[in-house]
Amino acid sequence: MAGRDMIVEVDLGRRCYPIRIGPNAADGVLETARYLARENRRSAFIVDKGFAATQAEFLQSLQAVGQVLLLPAGEKTKSLSRLSEIYDFLTGHNFDRSCCLFAVGGGVIGDISGFAAASYMRGIDYYQVPTTLLSMVDSSVGGKTGINLPAGKNLVGAFLQPKAVFSSTRFLETLPRRVFNCGIAEIIKHGLLGDAHLFERLENLDNLHAGHV
Repeated sequence: MAGRDMIVEVDLGRRCYPIRIGPNAADGVLETARYLARENRRSAFIVDKGFAATQAEFLQSLQAVGQVLLLPAGEKTKSLSRLSEIYDFLTGHNFDRSCCLFAVGGGVIGDISGFAAASYMRGIDYYQVPTTLLSMVDSSVGGKTGINLPAGKNLVGAFLQPKAVFSSTRFLETLPRRVFNCGIAEIIKHGLLGDAHLFERLENLDNLHAGHV
């Protein structure tokens, strides 16, 4: 996991944004929040409870630079009631349109937090901080946000591109193996669907497993 971070630009014209990938990407989250504070812009962090339990030091760092709301992972969190909880959290701390929201967790946290950002005060800036391999390679990029309804998944949502994505490879070290392998499966799927070179590289790797059992 050692080494330098790399930056990948998502080229969308005026809506372009960087993806920072590497062991120090989490530092970029804190640096960004501190920069925003100097610009008199407050930061709110919606954080996966499971991630918070395994990354206590990083959680403390977030609490030092902004307000933190913990939510459980899992599809049940992508609900109107949890969305309302986020709104109550933001209004309770008097966040205005200048504030920024950080989604810190897997795809569920990213989806609901992104939709909260898209709809709170008609839209505020937000950042994606994916903490699972699957969310790093899939849901954190592309601007899709949303929640579920009793009638089906992702029936309410919006497209809102993040200001930046911070993918810290250090977060992968505490992932359960099964969760890590879900991300590997997504990468393999991308290779099979349209990137023969990627699939060949995956085939030549000695070991695709990481994380804890």
